[in-house]
Amino acid sequence: MPLFPSLSIKMSALYAINGSVVLLVALFQLAAWYPFISQTQSEQNRHLRLRDRTLYEWGKTERQAKNLQTVHFKDAPWAQHAVESSFNSVPTTWSLEGVASIAQWQTLLERVEAQCALGLQAVDWQRQQSGHWKGRLLFDIKIPKANRDYHNWLPTKLRATQFIKKDWQLLSTMRSAEHASALVTYKHHRRWVQAGSWLPRSGVTVSAVSFNSVTLMAKDGSLQTLVVRDMGDEND
Repeated sequence: MPLFPSLSIKMSALYAINGSVVLLVALFQLAAWYPFISQTQSEQNRHLRLRDRTLYEWGKTERQAKNLQTVHFKDAPWAQHAVESSFNSVPTTWSLEGVASIAQWQTLLERVEAQCALGLQAVDWQRQQSGHWKGRLLFDIKIPKANRDYHNWLPTKLRATQFIKKDWQLLSTMRSAEHASALVTYKHHRRWVQAGSWLPRSGVTVSAVSFNSVTLMAKDGSLQTLVVRDMGDEND
């Protein structure tokens, strides 16, 4: 029989209390640290998802870029393309150039943009005497997206403006040893022109200048002829 039974009881109770206190303190510590642990785990999961998404998007961009590198436009033999710069052997900028009608350019650019995600970096358009357009476009290769905005990179609207003859007047022509010029008026705006001149206000190209006439070509290829002192109001 213990000499101090009351002391034994108190020591047992103390051990029980100490165990409860330790457990309670541990629970408090866990509760205090849980938000930080949870936040750290969430951050880690977010970084993993971001890494996986980045790798996935880079894979799509890489495949798209390599397809652009080897693409062949069999319906547009007039078009040439080239990779202008790369990163880790993956094309990052791509150029497209050629000479064609505005309708042919529209068809090709719509096809290119439907297949690839591109951002226009630079463009140069030059109107040719034939009425065609010489263009050179430089693109950034972007991450492919299912739903993306389409762009109009054409130098002018495709639809030809209706030719209204009364808006025009051929005032005079002049011929030198090298070429012929003509003074025309469009909606009261005068301008000297020669074969190949592009008139952006009306959307036509001067196809030819003769002794007493000027032939104009619309965007759709249709031709209209003006004769000296020829005004629509007087000749209708």
